Amino acid sequence: MEIADQHNEIEINYIESGEMKLHRGSQVHTITSGSFVIYWAAVPHQVIAVKPNTRITWCIVPITWFLAWKLMPRFHQSLLEGNVLTYTRESAHLTVLPFADWAKDFASQSEELRLAVKLEMEAFFRRLAARHAPRAKSVGREHQYGHVERMVNYAIQHFREPLTTTQIAAAVGLNPEYAMRLFREHWGGTLWNFLLQQRVAEAMRLLLVSDATTAQIAFECGFQSLSRFYEIFRRQCHCSPAAYRRRQRG
Repeated sequence: MEIADQHNEIEINYIESGEMKLHRGSQVHTITSGSFVIYWAAVPHQVIAVKPNTRITWCIVPITWFLAWKLMPRFHQSLLEGNVLTYTRESAHLTVLPFADWAKDFASQSEELRLAVKLEMEAFFRRLAARHAPRAKSVGREHQYGHVERMVNYAIQHFREPLTTTQIAAAVGLNPEYAMRLFREHWGGTLWNFLLQQRVAEAMRLLLVSDATTAQIAFECGFQSLSRFYEIFRRQCHCSPAAYRRRQRG
């Protein structure tokens, strides 16, 4: 990958054979044959090295599905805090890894098979959450994270609107200053930057899957001016929207 990618979904990378190095945030993760990682792809990530003859399956789970499943809070929290969860088939207690079957069935255009894939995905995540939920935090920290999770969910659902951090805090019943401090403590960044990340991630997706103009995409993703969109997009992606579209489609 020439530049880091980000999109507002949960991503699974499974290495069927070979090895891949994934740069995400400030860390580099080496994923070896028979292993898979799960992470929230809204954090910029980039494949920086792949051994010859490596076979990789990428699986993208819509964030709306993931949130609707209401998985065990600690597992849910760990992913949305930006952690990369690493498993092998043995550690996940799976006799068969279903990723290739999901891809085949979802591509069949059969609504029954697509529904089966969605249900199997939910069951897969529920098993992982039940068997591998991270250690519990203190009661106070869990309560605080509940506030942060509500802010995250609200921002994800409403980022296309002309939203401010004060409005997000009010929507979850918090004092704005307290909400901003709480978010930074638990997330490691500001709520405003998180909101901008969601907008840019959606813009990147639309640049790839649609023929809408840059201006149309900017306003659809919640930016109030084209110049502001260009500024934020360049800051996060290190290129213009048009250059990103050309490069990725090419």
